[in-house]
Amino acid sequence: DRSGLVATQTPQAFRSSVLRAAHENSPEATDDAALVEAAGGSVVVVTGDARNLKVTTLADVAIVEALLGEASR
Repeated sequence: DRSGLVATQTPQAFRSSVLRAAHENSPEATDDAALVEAAGGSVVVVTGDARNLKVTTLADVAIVEALLGEASR
């Protein structure tokens, strides 16, 4: 059942002491939010924006340029 899942965006923000403690318990984790929850911390979800894209590749740059072009019209 995937009805409780939500899409997430980066960056994620945590108090540094909470995040450091969580990483000390599981240094191999790949998701900070799941790591903090597993360590007993709480995570708050806030509204994001679908246009907040992660730009990693040249294809991503092209998408952002297209979005910026549309926004300037």
